[in-house]
Amino acid sequence: MAEAIASMVVGRLTDLLNEEVHLLNEEEILKWGMEKLVENLLEIQQQKKCLIVLDDIWTNDAWDSIRAAFPTETSGSKLLLTSRNEDLAAHVNTKCLIHKPKLLNADQSWELLFSKALPNSDHIARRDLKEMENWGREMVRSCAGLPLAIMVLGGVLVTKPTFIEWQKVYYDSLYSLKRGKGFGEGYQKEVFHIFFWSYNALPAQLKLCFLYLGKFKEDEEIDAETLYQLWIAEGMVLSSDKSGEETMMEVAESYLGELVHKSMVQVKFGDATDLLRKFKSCRLHDIMRDLSLHIAKREDFFEVINLQKINDVHYDSSVELAYTRQVVVYSCAREFTSIKDNRIQVNKASKRRLRSLMYFHDKSPTTMRVPRHSEKLAWNVAHSRFLRIFVLEGTMFTGVSGCISYANPGNALGSLKNLRYLSLKTPILFFPSIQNLELLQTLKLQVSGDYDWARVAPWTSTNVLGKLGRLQHLYLPLRLSEGPTERKLRFDGLSKLETLENFNTSSCEVKDLAKLTNLRKLTVRVLYSREDVREMMKYFQAIAPPSSSSSDSSTPCLLNVFLDISYCDLQYDAHTLRQLFYSPNLYSLSIEGKIPELVLHIHIDHLSSSRITILTLLQSELDDDPMPVLGKLPALRKLMLKGAFKGDKMICTARGFLQLTHLEMCNLYSLKEWRVEKGSIPNLSYLKLSRLSSLEEFPKGLKFLKHLQQVELLYMSQNYWNMDRAAVFRGWSRTNAFCTDWSMTLLPINSVSEDPI
Repeated sequence: MAEAIASMVVGRLTDLLNEEVHLLNEEEILKWGMEKLVENLLEIQQQKKCLIVLDDIWTNDAWDSIRAAFPTETSGSKLLLTSRNEDLAAHVNTKCLIHKPKLLNADQSWELLFSKALPNSDHIARRDLKEMENWGREMVRSCAGLPLAIMVLGGVLVTKPTFIEWQKVYYDSLYSLKRGKGFGEGYQKEVFHIFFWSYNALPAQLKLCFLYLGKFKEDEEIDAETLYQLWIAEGMVLSSDKSGEETMMEVAESYLGELVHKSMVQVKFGDATDLLRKFKSCRLHDIMRDLSLHIAKREDFFEVINLQKINDVHYDSSVELAYTRQVVVYSCAREFTSIKDNRIQVNKASKRRLRSLMYFHDKSPTTMRVPRHSEKLAWNVAHSRFLRIFVLEGTMFTGVSGCISYANPGNALGSLKNLRYLSLKTPILFFPSIQNLELLQTLKLQVSGDYDWARVAPWTSTNVLGKLGRLQHLYLPLRLSEGPTERKLRFDGLSKLETLENFNTSSCEVKDLAKLTNLRKLTVRVLYSREDVREMMKYFQAIAPPSSSSSDSSTPCLLNVFLDISYCDLQYDAHTLRQLFYSPNLYSLSIEGKIPELVLHIHIDHLSSSRITILTLLQSELDDDPMPVLGKLPALRKLMLKGAFKGDKMICTARGFLQLTHLEMCNLYSLKEWRVEKGSIPNLSYLKLSRLSSLEEFPKGLKFLKHLQQVELLYMSQNYWNMDRAAVFRGWSRTNAFCTDWSMTLLPINSVSEDPI
């Protein structure tokens, strides 16, 4: 690496001098040492002011080797430096201006491709030119707005003067991309060497993390939290990178941040309501995914078997997994009924090597109707004793002994004592042998939709999770069905737990929460039980952050608590309501059912300690306007009122809702007047109004909301169509994509091409 940097440095300095020192030829300059090169560059900058452009500086070491030649602060010269490494800019100068070029949109991408591929288009017939544009626009989509990729594609097409040849390049490019080769071998040579350089400059652990992203489907939005847990389970996140009280999840997020800074991964940022995670999801650009797949295949890092893209009529060959340690399988329902038994053969040597097996079904859970296939998968899993990761999503098995099913899956999974990550997103039975998985760090037992339930058999201990002392992240199903209510799941021994989701008080023991001293995120559902709500409030009081005068600084504090309360008869329990609204631990609160009047029982002066960021009130049926109270919640960013108010007048007062960005008001059938005073809801960006059948006019105060980006109107009454909307939404436009006789979305006029209303 040092030799490469030295060679690059000398080359850059020589190029600069070669343009200025005309009396010397290149051979003479190349004979100079580093000191003489720097001396001559300094002399040139003393004689004149220069604009110095250094392209593709990759590392801090490379810059440190040449920075002495560019004293821009004293010479009056200006330095323009390009790099794919964002951290390098701060290293060069903490006060420098950093410009991040944006990706091109569809029209800009085509214009760039046109200029590169068709520099002389006058001789091409208009009809052929139109065909070439159609094919070109399709091809340029794969470049995702990346100018470099577009230029390389243009370099391929510039030698293809007919639309027939462009059509052939299009189909060849699709085939090449599917095989992980980009736009053929020429494309690899032109583009991949740049990305290989970026990859090779990564630390060893980041190389593994980057390659790991290639496991996921093309254009898939990868949940960041799940990715961190997988990285940790694979041993890719180093504990030596922790500092202070930092968790391994936070270290993993810093790894992703490094990949983002180096422009190797695209991310979506989490919203302001998530204080634990900076990133919500990530994905690989197609080119970077090609790079990942190319290197992973070369190094036999993982094997992706996509049965969804295989024609089951013509495909009979087996997939031999002789050396791969990580396997990902994507399947569909037809695969289990028509594919031959030899689809995936896992020999004994493979089982000893296999460390990760991830199995995904494409849609909702579908039963494996042919028992021999479920037996084969169960046999393969049970004999892969060194598995660290096992994922099964979207498939359930009929009652075959020893396989994952509604029956006991313990024979298949109980022997996998090296498991660190287990995700079974399928209807399951809590199996007693789960307590054998003592190294488990993440356990996910959840499925979306009607299938999100699990059984706890009568013969299973309620403390079946008690021996999983290393468990850090636990995701329960929404429901634990078919078990007597007095047999509640226990959480003794899980002191390292950081994440606990879908804690349902009807099937989980509330008193055990106090023993989970390392919790960072907790989601709780309380249904039909006021006593359970009161138990939760006792728990919140026990973990409340210590006051400044408290001497007990060791009191644990949850960072994120999401509480969902449904029909718990709180209508006459003002004390519990006050505890909920004043609690410093609640970040999300949802209450369904009648509650006491807020203006009578909630004291605004006591809301300063509240951290409620998301609030949902459903079927509250309040008589008095709740907005004067809700507007004083200091951290509130998202508010949803659905059947929450029976009155006819609502006022958002000035200096209220200072942090609110998202507001939904639905099923307020009696509301006639809604007033928004100037200075209220200043940061609102999204507004949804639905089924406000009596609303007589829009609040004129909406025109003062400078950050409002979208207004969604659903199932409004005939009065709505007769309102003078122009007075409020002047400069706004309806979007055709969302406009029907019962629904309309309004956007600022500068974001669409429609005429104002």
